[in-house]
Amino acid sequence: MTERVGTLFFLRTEWRFLLFGLLMSFWSAPGQTFAIALFSGEIRADFGLSHGDFGLIFTLATLASAVILWKAGTLVDRYPLFPFAFATALVMAIATATFSRAIGSISLFFTILFVRFMGQGMMTQVAMTAMGKRFVRERGRATAFAGLGMPIGQAVLPFAIVAALRVMEWHVVWVILGGVAAVVLLVAIPLLLRNLPDRSRPAHVKADADKEQEPAVRDWTRGEMLRDPRFYMVCALPTAFAAVLTGVFFHQVHVVELKHWTMEWWSLCFAVFAAVNVSMGVVSGLLIDRLTAKALAPYCGLPLALGLIILVTFDHPYWAAVVLGLAGMTVGSVMPISSALWAEVYGTRHLGAIRAATSVSMVFASAFGPVIMGWAFDARVSLATIMIVSAAVMVASDLSAFLGVRPVRALASR
Repeated sequence: MTERVGTLFFLRTEWRFLLFGLLMSFWSAPGQTFAIALFSGEIRADFGLSHGDFGLIFTLATLASAVILWKAGTLVDRYPLFPFAFATALVMAIATATFSRAIGSISLFFTILFVRFMGQGMMTQVAMTAMGKRFVRERGRATAFAGLGMPIGQAVLPFAIVAALRVMEWHVVWVILGGVAAVVLLVAIPLLLRNLPDRSRPAHVKADADKEQEPAVRDWTRGEMLRDPRFYMVCALPTAFAAVLTGVFFHQVHVVELKHWTMEWWSLCFAVFAAVNVSMGVVSGLLIDRLTAKALAPYCGLPLALGLIILVTFDHPYWAAVVLGLAGMTVGSVMPISSALWAEVYGTRHLGAIRAATSVSMVFASAFGPVIMGWAFDARVSLATIMIVSAAVMVASDLSAFLGVRPVRALASR
């Protein structure tokens, strides 16, 4: 069996493809909850919405995005990567700039739908599916490196957006985000993806040397995967993570107010979140290539559960950095581990369709998290109760993954 290459050699030889993945995941940020939530105060004030009203609009738009992603996510298996990635980036930039055109509740729904589908959905889908298809022995490191775009975005954008909102209207900020995304992506993607070495061919068309490197895993179809009950046990972890963290980030402005902290301080603490996220992403990528994603998956949610308990236990502003740091540990490990896991268990030929299915479950969860928390806040349920229940959900999902991953491993090796 061929040895896996060293990390420095891997980065030096594959830097263009890895940087492409990083940029795609970075510019998924305008469609991620943490970015949209930073505008929640201005949006609710402009449209006269309560926390629950805004959460409901966000949820409906996210659910619609998930329905579209179920079909659209399979397209990455059918079309050449370069034109498909270029078109995805162009539409994402348009979606970001279009968010500024929302003038009422109905148009707000469609602009959120547009930016959520392209950002949270297709940009991430293209980046992570491309990494999973191109690499085998280095899949963990590849998905981890590409996934670094998200924590970098989480480190850079919150403070930049909060600062921009001090001096300009929220509509203008979205136009600027879309313009910058267009300039960066539409220039970078052709430079990074053209004339790639032969390794970039689809993962299911392999030479004999490639087959020597890959463990014996048959390529499941999405239908076969959906009939495997143990899939749902393992999928409970990323689904619970998406619901809980999206709910917290969507209502972060209100949570910060309840804690009597400031948004400036909270946005600065996102640097801790991003630093830990990046570190855990790198560590997780190295561990995946050594231990497999199947062995690591059941432990991802524990740091977030601990962070939620700390959030409601301690009031000093310094604890915000600890809470976000622990959240960063879970985020940094969940993304590369879950992305590599499905390729390990179900193969790579239909990886786009399989990732679309798992992404849809996470998108659905991210849709319900904000509205459920919004209703809870509107009903004056205490922050402590909401966070403790959320922590319990994370622990339960870890247990589900722990029970499910061993049978999945055995079944996938047949």
